[in-house]
Amino acid sequence: MFRFKSIIMVPISLFILGTLITSVISQECKPYSSSFDFSSGYPEVWKKATNTIFKTTEFKQLYNSIDWSKVPNIPPHKLNANGDIDRTGYNTSDPDCWWTYNLCTTPKAPGLNPDVTICPEPNTLGLSYDDGPNCSHTVFYDFLKENNQQATMFFIGSNVADLPNEAQRALADGHHICIHTWSHPYMTTLTNEEVLAELYYTRKVIKYVMGITPLCWRPPFGDCDDRVRAIAQALNLTTIIWNIDSDDWAMQPAGPETPAQIDANFQDFVNMAQNGTFANSGAILLEHELNNGTMSKAVEWYPKLKSAYQNVLPIASCMNYTYPYAESNFTYPSFAQYTNTTTAT
Repeated sequence: MFRFKSIIMVPISLFILGTLITSVISQECKPYSSSFDFSSGYPEVWKKATNTIFKTTEFKQLYNSIDWSKVPNIPPHKLNANGDIDRTGYNTSDPDCWWTYNLCTTPKAPGLNPDVTICPEPNTLGLSYDDGPNCSHTVFYDFLKENNQQATMFFIGSNVADLPNEAQRALADGHHICIHTWSHPYMTTLTNEEVLAELYYTRKVIKYVMGITPLCWRPPFGDCDDRVRAIAQALNLTTIIWNIDSDDWAMQPAGPETPAQIDANFQDFVNMAQNGTFANSGAILLEHELNNGTMSKAVEWYPKLKSAYQNVLPIASCMNYTYPYAESNFTYPSFAQYTNTTTAT
């Protein structure tokens, strides 16, 4: 769509791209009803699970199925008056591999798998979007489909319950689906029961709506430690973080940063690809399907990222997760299949 060779055609391609960006910005949500019933068996949308859930037979059976002797006894952290996580008084040696404190991704507790933070292949970009599905993502998803581009989508359970049609489209378009919790909390501030519920009920609603059981998750804000990792691993979930962050969620008017500041972040990622930063291994980029602003930036910068990196693909393919879900009848392209190359790893 944008690979015009004639210099005369460049303004036209820019016009098309600009029209797409404007369409994403101007698209509005259209409420609808569905045949799915979330009135029982789930926490209230956008709320942490409570004793009402914890006392159910379903949750008790789930809780008792976990080998809690393998979960480190780490006290939950607290939030400060501003609603941010409180780091004061924490041991500077970081005994719990707390990402929020020291960006730790290699667990210190025995038996835990390290977080996924990079794509192993050189000059490769793992494309990922948090916080979906979004009620106004149709133009954004159309853009990805027109470019034959799949990505990893980290879905919030409450959004899947609110927007099941959008969730189903993501799978139909070939995107790789992972868990991003039920209500998007700082996970290390939760009790064991709350952590378990955030993950389990997101997995449950995705299975109900989409027919798949994800095997990966991403902690909101990256907030994870060995206690949370152990509970996720007990649910057969791989923890996926990132190594480059667009900070698109912070763009005005939703946040304090100007569009120019977000553009500078994306330009840095392009420069990294061109200066050899990822000559030995690749990147996992954090973006957000959060609002029209973040999706517009995704559309605007995708052609530049695509030109800068040799491969742009979902995390499942960059990690050779050919069976990304618990269902064995669902396969996904390996790195070699997605890129039509021979993998070096």
